[in-house]
Amino acid sequence: MATNTTTFNPSDPSNPAHYSPSQTALLLLDFHTTFLKALGPSSSPAVTTAANLRKWAKYQNIHVIHCLVDTSNPPSFSTCKPNNMVEEVVASMIESLDAGEPASLVESVDGDGGEEVTFIRPACYGSALKSPGLLQHLQKNGIKSLVLAGISSAGVILRTALAATDEEFVVTVVEDGCAEFKEEVHEVLMRDVLPARAYVVRAGELMEGYERGARGV
Repeated sequence: MATNTTTFNPSDPSNPAHYSPSQTALLLLDFHTTFLKALGPSSSPAVTTAANLRKWAKYQNIHVIHCLVDTSNPPSFSTCKPNNMVEEVVASMIESLDAGEPASLVESVDGDGGEEVTFIRPACYGSALKSPGLLQHLQKNGIKSLVLAGISSAGVILRTALAATDEEFVVTVVEDGCAEFKEEVHEVLMRDVLPARAYVVRAGELMEGYERGARGV
């Protein structure tokens, strides 16, 4: 796996530790069961990590936002370059029992805390920020820092991370909460591409560093 060292510094406005739970949101991106089945066994660790992150975030009173693809009537725009694989997967999800998320990402959590909402976007858009109302929701709630986990690394994770930094959010990508069809692509993104714009950390590092930063350690 790619390795990155992040210093959690509460005094630095460009650092995730600078922001309180009320200013932080965990985005769970495209964890559709159909996508996970297409990825195969490599997706299981990402789901487990995402479920643990969700529980931790809710305990911390961090916003949890599920971002999904609209499978009811996926529109497209005329200039969108066709992607046969994506189109076939999304088409198979329409009216499918596999269109939703795994139970571990939606089940009730003991001591529920923090707001949890869902936004959907047309399948033709790669960035979750294209979900109608999502950007406005983040702004209205004073969210400044986004933590991303999802499927896939080269798709919604990359596209959302870049779009979010352009919108002036602090972005943290949880590398073991993401998966990709080609492991080597995942590695390059986490090691060489995303760190130029976002923090790239493992879940344990994020949780420990965030909590230490909150205590001023």
